Amino acid sequence: MALLIGLALPFGAHARQAINLSGLPMVVCPVEAQQTSPPAFDEPTCEPGRFYALDPQGRELWARLQFTVDQDWIDTPGPKGVFISGLAASEVYLNGVKIGANGQPGPDRASERPGRIDYAAHAPRDLFVAGENTLDLHLSSHHGFLTLRAPMQGLFLDEYGSPTADILSYYWPGLIMLGVFILGGMVFLAMAARSEDREAPIILAVMSASLGAQLLIETSRGLVAYPYPLHDARLIGIVLGAYLFSLSLIAHGLKEFSALTLKRRLSGLLGAAVLLLAPVALARGFDGKTWTTLALAFGLGALIAGYAAWKGRRDVWPYIAGFSFAMVLAVFTQSQFIDLHLYWLGALFLIALFVRQALTLIREQARRRAETRRAEALDAALALAQQASEPAVLTLESAGRTDYVRTEEIIRIQGAGDYVDLVYADGRTVLYTLTLTALEQLLPPTFLRVHRSHIVNTAYVGRLEREPGGGGRLVMTGEIEVPVSRRIMPRVKTALSQAGGASAATIAL
Repeated sequence: MALLIGLALPFGAHARQAINLSGLPMVVCPVEAQQTSPPAFDEPTCEPGRFYALDPQGRELWARLQFTVDQDWIDTPGPKGVFISGLAASEVYLNGVKIGANGQPGPDRASERPGRIDYAAHAPRDLFVAGENTLDLHLSSHHGFLTLRAPMQGLFLDEYGSPTADILSYYWPGLIMLGVFILGGMVFLAMAARSEDREAPIILAVMSASLGAQLLIETSRGLVAYPYPLHDARLIGIVLGAYLFSLSLIAHGLKEFSALTLKRRLSGLLGAAVLLLAPVALARGFDGKTWTTLALAFGLGALIAGYAAWKGRRDVWPYIAGFSFAMVLAVFTQSQFIDLHLYWLGALFLIALFVRQALTLIREQARRRAETRRAEALDAALALAQQASEPAVLTLESAGRTDYVRTEEIIRIQGAGDYVDLVYADGRTVLYTLTLTALEQLLPPTFLRVHRSHIVNTAYVGRLEREPGGGGRLVMTGEIEVPVSRRIMPRVKTALSQAGGASAATIAL
């Protein structure tokens, strides 16, 4: 990652003027007491070095390098700048003139003011000379809590501008995947809430969240020019994100490709968690810790899927191929894998899993609806059978008298405010003091409300006729017509297909 960040600057928005100074030989000198200006660089304590080998962690030092530019480069339009990336406070001198300070270097933590991780100092054009030039750096790094193998990451001449913007130009192809991970996490959580098997979508939600968090932390360097001490937290966050993604990837493999019980899957996941700690603890550098953790996780995923294939699962071969490809890509591209490739592969993988999970949820919901229809049909059949053997009796008030009404004698009911009209099979119509909604609660399941003002006994339904506006009407025994509202037409059709009247009803479309 450090090398790639360094290379991002000369290939950014101002690449036409970029000159990489990182590989040039330098002279490095420790700082003498109270020294505030560049030394002579010829003291016995000075030694040769290179920019990438500079280590100001826990110390203060001066470094000098000489570089050559021609007049054509000096005359190139646009302001000039010296770009420096690394974990240090710094001062920059061009040909003996101080051109910028990034924080304030000092001999100890108390006197140092931390600089930004990426910094650009404006270099006036008239300070350059055609031919050999001198660049002096005053560095110190006392505020980090990690000790890095290569704390200094890039030194360039370029057109003056924002180093953060140039770094973002390197990161943005991966950053556009952030929306996929955020949306994926939300969708998978929604699926978990609606699914009987919540384990699989929750695992995928964690996978999306960990990838999204890792990507956001990774690209934060191109979004915010943060002080260099925060870089330690950023590195830890990237490794932690990779570790959580790796665990969720293995959890997904154990869930999808094995017949293990939940207890055994948790035991396997615990073993994988311990195994994944090995690259975190042993690999050199945070880039190495990250890509080796991911490569190991993809390798374990391929092994789990391979075992399922050996057991006869044919649908796992795409997983074996995908995991194996990701593992090989991680090994061969390393830092570039964790900067870019991981997020594109992760997005494609999550999209494929989203489609699969969505299809699973659709099938599950279809099964639930079928089970619900079968249960409702059984309830309706039982209600009809019970009504035939033991007819339900309603106690209703009408004009000061109490009537005991057998429900199998009712064809339909029409409501009007606080009254209902019951139409009987023998042609009688009787008005009772009761609201339609209150009466609906007393009726057996063989009765169906088809309109805000109408309830019918499905045993007397002859046919259902659809009208052009989306509504319809039921034709009852005796050619009695009852309107059906457009809003509940689908429910009426379904209910009639399940109720006792379905055998005699005809639906006319």
